[in-house]
Amino acid sequence: MNVESPNRMTSLRPIRKGLAIYKTGRSPFWMLRLRDPFDGRYIVRSTKEESRIEAMAAANEFADSFFKRAGGDLARTAKTSFEYYANQMLGMQKPSAKTHDSDRKLLYRQKDGIIRHFGDHDVTKITTRMIREYLVQLDKTRGKPLADSTRAKHVIVIRKVLSLAVEDGLMKTIPVMPKQKTTDTPRHTFTDDEYKKFMKAGAECVTRGDEVRGVKVTGHHVRMFKFLVHSFLRPTKGELFGLRHKDIKIGTKPPHLEMAVTGGKTGKRVSVTMPICVPLYRGMLNPFDEAGPDRNAFVWMPEYTNRTTAIDTARRIFNHILDKAALLDDERKLSPYSLRHYALQSRLRASNGKVNIYTLAKNAGTSVDQLERFYLKNMAPTKEMIENLHWRDEG
Repeated sequence: MNVESPNRMTSLRPIRKGLAIYKTGRSPFWMLRLRDPFDGRYIVRSTKEESRIEAMAAANEFADSFFKRAGGDLARTAKTSFEYYANQMLGMQKPSAKTHDSDRKLLYRQKDGIIRHFGDHDVTKITTRMIREYLVQLDKTRGKPLADSTRAKHVIVIRKVLSLAVEDGLMKTIPVMPKQKTTDTPRHTFTDDEYKKFMKAGAECVTRGDEVRGVKVTGHHVRMFKFLVHSFLRPTKGELFGLRHKDIKIGTKPPHLEMAVTGGKTGKRVSVTMPICVPLYRGMLNPFDEAGPDRNAFVWMPEYTNRTTAIDTARRIFNHILDKAALLDDERKLSPYSLRHYALQSRLRASNGKVNIYTLAKNAGTSVDQLERFYLKNMAPTKEMIENLHWRDEG
C-alpha cells in the first residue's frame, strides 16, 4: 500500500515565468517557488496565506523584492557585503592599536557610521559616486561640515575595507576615492620665552609644595617635562610613558641616552637624546643602590601601574604649571605634545640649518614630510641658515 508523502506538490498554479504557487499536504498555506536565474536554483517560501488570490499577491511581492535586491546594490550573501569585509579588517588589527579603536568608531557610529550606510551593500557595487554621496550626507546630518581631516579618515577606512575584497579576488580594483582637501593645522608650540617661563613656574610649584587633586608636584615631574623636550619623545603610552629602565643605554662622546622605543606611532625605533638627558636620567637613580633600578620599572611616574592614569595625572600637573606661568590660552591651547613640537622646532633653529633633517625625522619617529609641513614651512630663516645655503658658492 502506497502512502502519499505530505511534501508532495499539489495544486500547482503558475503565475509568471519562473514563479508559481503550490500546496502540499503538510501545511494549509500556499507555498511559492521562484527560479533564481543567478544561481540556477529554486527558492521556496511559505506565503503564509490560505487564500489563492492573497498567496499570488504575496508571491509577486516577494519576487519583485528579490529581483530588486539581486539586481541592485545590496549583497545577496553575507560574505559579499561591506560589513563582512569591515569586520574582517577589524579582526586583522590589534585590539590595542589606536587605529583599531578609531576605525571601529567610524564604522559603527549609530547615527551615521559607515556600516549604517554601506553595511549591506555588495562591495563590488560600491562606486566613487556612492562614496561621494555618503560624504555629502555626513555633512547634512551635522550643524557644520566635517573637518577635511575627518572626511579623509572616512575615505581611508572605506578604502581599507574594499582593499580586502580586492585581495579575495571579488574586485579587480578599488574605485577611485573622492579627493579630500588636506588643510595643515599649525602645531601649538612654545616660544623660547614661554618655555623658560614654564620651567621656572614648574620649579616654583615644587618649592611651594603645590598639589593637583591630591598629587604633589615634585622635581620628578619637572624633570620629566624637560626630558620630553630633549628626548623628542611623544607624551604617549607607547613612548615617554612606556619607557622602562631596560630600554635605556647610556652612551658617551657625546653624552646621550639610547632609547628602545617599542610602542611608537611609526613602529619600533632606537632614539637618541640630547646630552642634557643623561644627568636628568641619572638624577632619578639612587647612587647608593649598587643593584641599580628595577629594569622592568617605568622611568617616569612609575608609581602608576595604569599608564593611562599616569598620563592623565601628568596632563593635570602640566596644566597647573601652565596656569601658574600665565600661559593658559583658549585660542592657542598648549598641551604636553607642545613640548615635543617645541623640541623639534628649537632643534632645527639651534642647528642653524646644519642638522640632517632626515636623521632628525628618523630619530623622532616622524617623516621629513611632516617636518617640512608643520615645522619648517613657517620658520623664518636665520642668518646661519642662509650662510649654510650659500656655502662654497663661488659665483
